[in-house]
This record gives sequence, structure tokens and C-alpha cells, in this order.
Amino acid sequence: MRKIIAPVLAALILIGLAAIFGFRPKFRDVDFEVGGRVIKASGPFEYSDHELLVPQKFAERLLGANIRWDRPAPLPKGVYYRDKVAVLMYHHLSRKPLLPSVLSEDRFAEQMMLLKKDGYHVITMGQYRRFMLADGKVPDNAVLLTFDDGYESFYKLAFPVLRKYGYTAVNFVIVSDVDNPGKGGLPKLTWSQMREMKKFGMGFFNHTYDLHYFAPVDAEGGEEPALSALLYIDDETRSEYNEEYYRRVTGDLGLAERRLKEELGNTDSALAFPYGSYNDRVMTAAGSLGIPLTFTVKEGLADRGETNADRINAGSNLRTPAETIDRIRKFVPKRELTVNGRGVLFSGIQPEFRQGMLLVPLDEICRSLHIAMNYDRLKGMVKLTMPKANHA
Repeated sequence: MRKIIAPVLAALILIGLAAIFGFRPKFRDVDFEVGGRVIKASGPFEYSDHELLVPQKFAERLLGANIRWDRPAPLPKGVYYRDKVAVLMYHHLSRKPLLPSVLSEDRFAEQMMLLKKDGYHVITMGQYRRFMLADGKVPDNAVLLTFDDGYESFYKLAFPVLRKYGYTAVNFVIVSDVDNPGKGGLPKLTWSQMREMKKFGMGFFNHTYDLHYFAPVDAEGGEEPALSALLYIDDETRSEYNEEYYRRVTGDLGLAERRLKEELGNTDSALAFPYGSYNDRVMTAAGSLGIPLTFTVKEGLADRGETNADRINAGSNLRTPAETIDRIRKFVPKRELTVNGRGVLFSGIQPEFRQGMLLVPLDEICRSLHIAMNYDRLKGMVKLTMPKANHA
């Protein structure tokens, strides 16, 4: 018995040490299959955040591509970034400072003044849509202004400031709150107010119909955002089935889309995730409804074609207006990964130096080259399927 217990205890101790000190497990060697030919390789490879990191030189040989991770070319004075959009995120505004999380009207006005003074260009949702989905261009230092939740302060406090500077903005509204104005809480926008603001270029989009809350996900009462979670059905002591989840979520999002179209004449769709929570299930549900643009609360700049966009929180009253606007530049990448001279969009991990060697995310590079990649971790085998045009 002691002979069995000792190895188990040793393993538990090692796992505990790894958790405490951040030790990384040593991954097995990985082989690659390209066009039926197996290429033996021995790393160092690392699987991190569901992506495979491989040495740059190996990736170049494997894919026959030129891969660089260099500082971007210098830009003219006053240009902080190109071919990207800073999507600023706001919520409720107040006339006077109330809470750190609620931006005051005067600070919002000063932010708008600084955007103009510092050479930023506020774009419309139409420009943003064409930039992301088609071949549209955006100006240098492009900014999209977004608000969440549909608070009435958008009409009473933000709208006059936006008109003063000739800016447009979009608001992601919880549609059930508009349809049922007596629900309580902070006052929300009305359909009449939104129709008035649409005439001046403001846009209003989906923040769910009525899934902006935390709901139970297990018997112990644990809660997660209702849009992205499989909910717990207490009467039946089980979680939702996938089919039930899709019916619930597509029904809710579809109803919000229909009401926005009926009341405002919307012909385009976009969705901001409540609490920024999403997963593959949410993305599939949104896609099934023809919602091509989504927005998170993760901070960063949005690149061309990045239809699930990061945003930058500009709605905190803890920062001065200058500090908030200056933060935009913090998210300009110091280095850029290019494959055959074209930039690569990152949906996951970034390249990183490890012991003097540059490791690059093979998943992202394959996507940029339209190469299908399948990684079987149990077998330690990566199968790459080249586009038909690339076959010899």
C-alpha cells in the first residue's frame, strides 16, 4: 500500500508546486504531416491558451513563408496608428461625479474635446462596418464611440456633446428595458428618443433582449452571464441541453433584432456581449442570426477584419480626461507579426521570446495563409492541409 501511496503523494506535491511557482509542464515532441508527408520535429513547442507556439525559423521552413516580428515602420508626426480603430466604451453618464464607475458629463465633454485636439478622427458605424467587412478605409487615429445598456443619460447628457463636436456614437441597448420602461433602475432610452437621435447619425444595436443578468449554472447556486452559459434547471436537477440553449439565446437575440428593425428601421446588426462574456456557442448563435459584428470588453485596438472587436474602457471617473485619451496609445503594438509582408490578426496569444528564441503562434499564421490545421495532442501530431492552389 505504501508503494502505491508514495508515488501518488509525490505527483500531488509536484502538481502543487507547479501551481504555486508557475512551473510549465514539458510537452511531448510534435510531428507534422503536410500533404501526406510526415516531418519529424522535436521542439521546443508549447501549447498555450489552445494555440501551438513554434520557433519562427521552423515555421518558415514548414510553411514556406517569410515570417517577421519587427517594429512597424515609423509613422508621420501626429499619427499614432493606421488601419486600426480604437473602440471606446462608455455606459452611464452623470451631471456630477457619483461613483468611480460613472463618468461625469464634464469629463466626457473634455474627452471629446481632446479627441479633436489630439488629432483623433471619430468614425461612423457605417465606416467601421465597411472597414471590417469589406474594403473600406478609415482615417489615421480612427475612433468609434460606443455606449452600453441604453441609459437615458445618453440622450440627455452625451447627445448634446456629440452634436457639438459633430461626432456620432452607437448605443447597445437592452431592448426589453425599452419595451418595458417601468422595470425600475436608472432611466433608459425610449424609442422616440432613439428615432430622434438616429436623424443625427446615432446608431442603436443589440445588447440582448433580456439576457443581461447572471443566472444559476449549478445546484450550488453558482452564477454566470445568462447569454453565454448553459443554465441550471432546478426542477429537473440538470443543466440546459445545447438545443435548449440555442433556442433560448437565438430566440432572445432574434427578438431584439426584430424590435430594433420594427422601431428604428435597422438594416444592419451588431452585438455587444453583456459583461463581455462569450464563447463558441454565443458566436454560433449570433452568426445564425446574421449578426456579423460583435464587441467585447477586453481592451485593445481593433484591426481590419477583426469582427469580434476589443474596446477600451473610457467610462471611468478615476482617470482624468487626458489620462483616458492618452491610454489609447498604450494599445498600439510595439511589434507587428507579418507573414509574406502582410500583418497577422491575433485572436489568442502573441509571439514571445523564450531563451533567445522567437516562438510564434502557428494557428494564427496558418489562418493567415488559409491553411487548415488540426492538432491531435494525444498523438502529438499536427496535420496541415494546404489550400488547393498551393498543392504541387
